[in-house]
Amino acid sequence: MKESGVIFVLLKDNKILMQQRDGNCKKFPYMWCIPGGGQDDGESYEETLLREIKEEFNIDLKIEQCKYIMNYIDESNKVYLCNLYQNQIPVFNEGMDMKWMSINEIKNIKLGFNQDNLILLLEDYFKIQNI
Repeated sequence: MKESGVIFVLLKDNKILMQQRDGNCKKFPYMWCIPGGGQDDGESYEETLLREIKEEFNIDLKIEQCKYIMNYIDESNKVYLCNLYQNQIPVFNEGMDMKWMSINEIKNIKLGFNQDNLILLLEDYFKIQNI
């Protein structure tokens, strides 16, 4: 597994799907975070994105539903914004919990992986894009 990866922002009704990590996680147990994952050897960022969404939420996403929006922390971590179709319902597969949250709700909790700064960047991006 490489150190690079993707962070995916799943949007529905202008809310972000957040994931609470469980107690078995070595990093940031029990903390909420924007989901993501690391690349497997030979995997593109887009392949990682689709695989991780399938593993974590059992959603078969089409790459056309997603858009690369920024790097986070460094060049090797990409953030994608994905809009779900009405019939695409996330299934709780990994972690302790999942919940749709507004940006304001997310700003009131401490996030794992130092994603508090990412939320501020997303908030700015959403304002610019009128999301």
